[in-house]
Amino acid sequence: MKNRIFVLSLSVSISFSMLLTLFIIAIPIPGVSSDDILFDNFQNPPESARPRTWWHWTGGNVTLEGITMDLEWMRRTGIAGFQLADVAFGGGQSVEDKILFGTPEWLAAVRHTALEADRLNLEMAVFSSAGWSLTGGPWVKPEQAMKKLVWSDTLIYGRRNFNSRLPHPPFNNGPIRNLGPGNRPGRKPDPTYYNNIAVLAYRTPVSGSDMSSLEPKATSHTGPVDATTLLDNDLNSALTIKAPENGDPAWIQFEFEKPFTARAFTISGGKGIPVGRLLASENGKNFNTLVTLPGAQLYRQGWVRTFSFPETRAKYYRIEMTGAPLGPAETMNQTYIQPASEYVLSEAILFSRPRIHRWEEKAGFRHLFEYESVSTPHIPAEAAIQHTDLIDLTSKMDQNGNLKWEVPEGKWNILRMGYSLTGAKNRPAMPTGLGFEVDKLSREHTKNYIENYMEPIAEALGPLYGKSLRYVLLDSWEAGMQNWTNFMLEEFQQRRGYDAKPYLPALAGRVVVGAQVSDRFLWDFRRTLADMFAENHYGVISEFLRKQGIGTYGEASGVSLEILEDALLCKKFMDIPMGEFWMRALHPERMYYEDVRGAASASHVYGKNIVAAEAFTGGGYESPFTL
Repeated sequence: MKNRIFVLSLSVSISFSMLLTLFIIAIPIPGVSSDDILFDNFQNPPESARPRTWWHWTGGNVTLEGITMDLEWMRRTGIAGFQLADVAFGGGQSVEDKILFGTPEWLAAVRHTALEADRLNLEMAVFSSAGWSLTGGPWVKPEQAMKKLVWSDTLIYGRRNFNSRLPHPPFNNGPIRNLGPGNRPGRKPDPTYYNNIAVLAYRTPVSGSDMSSLEPKATSHTGPVDATTLLDNDLNSALTIKAPENGDPAWIQFEFEKPFTARAFTISGGKGIPVGRLLASENGKNFNTLVTLPGAQLYRQGWVRTFSFPETRAKYYRIEMTGAPLGPAETMNQTYIQPASEYVLSEAILFSRPRIHRWEEKAGFRHLFEYESVSTPHIPAEAAIQHTDLIDLTSKMDQNGNLKWEVPEGKWNILRMGYSLTGAKNRPAMPTGLGFEVDKLSREHTKNYIENYMEPIAEALGPLYGKSLRYVLLDSWEAGMQNWTNFMLEEFQQRRGYDAKPYLPALAGRVVVGAQVSDRFLWDFRRTLADMFAENHYGVISEFLRKQGIGTYGEASGVSLEILEDALLCKKFMDIPMGEFWMRALHPERMYYEDVRGAASASHVYGKNIVAAEAFTGGGYESPFTL
């Protein structure tokens, strides 16, 4: 007996816009000529080896007659199944009476689809939400939505009796700190949510002045500039710098009255972290490079980035920005990307006290492809937060943020830490299906989501639920990052075996105990997030559906690489693991190879005999002939 690998792939477009998935299946073959059976199976592949198609119900332009015609076409063409996605994106035919996601008419159309699939013996699947970004909808309450860590920092001096309200951490929706989702004219603001985590005080390590209090002189290649917005700790305010027309680097320079000691630098760009350098000089003429921007990777830039470097004392610091594009040409598989004509900076701050190198990515506000190259430089013990100088004041703050504390002698920072929403919503979805993406670190909220999504479908389909409708498909994760949930401290304790609370300042970039200890804690934190994304989201959904007789396809999490993921662990929970590859590369092309191999590896490791891939995605209307 021999095994043969068959690869069948197509891509088509019709009125509802279709994309076919690719299946790679090992088929046992009794003792016959391998050449003959290979040819015969390509001529007439078994049902399990035939392609399935993504079937987009676009903009509510759906009719029962159109459903029947599409499905009959699939049967005639040799397509073995479809994966229904209700989306608010794409072209095709338009009908006068729209059928909108989640309405009784929509559920009736889904039932009609299930009846026709049963008649035509087509495998039926539905996407895991309206749109494709993953798992969100209007039934997700703010407290059930994706969350991020936030904090406020207060500096006080002892010895004194402190009885005052601590500044409230940012509670707006957004990806990090107080960065908002952007202004959208005419759109009603989304509800927000906030909850406290802990209040921690630490004796301020090493002396040093705040940069903004020193009011350095700010100039650029165009002359004097007002750099207030770069030093105001507000990621929503910005300074725009025009690029020189002759192609020379643009720059902003800070000149201090006396040499300033710097150990770290944070930069935030409205259009991504610019390409360039941070330079230092004693005389304003001869400069040394401290940091190369943007650093480490160009794909998925992020909004704000902190660099740690050896202690430097200089009177002049210059941010040099070149005309290089923000992304490599291979990202779009094109060469037409033009150099930047201007630079939009919302933050450019030097710190005299140390920060963890690239802490925004290490703390899970963004991710890196690898972390070995971004370890934090050595920090002397006296410059780090020591546990002997860390005090838990959580019980001394009331619900209104009022803190009562007998402050010991010395200089203290108080971190009030909490969590708010990322604001992510499922997309591209029709308004009736649009809502918050569910908190994917929470078993409780994920289970509530999938129950509320599938219950009306199950009721509408009756006995066809699990018979015609056989699968739910989880597309690539495009919901952005989250790094907190309701029971994060408890989950960490259970999974890592120690209390994370004394190390929480590291999630805000502060060095705790030392550089190596802080980096190691942040590794544990990322490992915990990766475990929870896999188990509390993908695991919970697949377990719920499996009990109802429904299987799962899942890219889990796909090439978008928005989360800290363990690809093998995520795909483990899918009945049919998936990868994806594109006809026109939207990502660095090697990512497609990694993702498809990851899906194949998961199938081998976990004994799953079918692996699938989203195939030949390209954003156009390709036919099989053009491919």
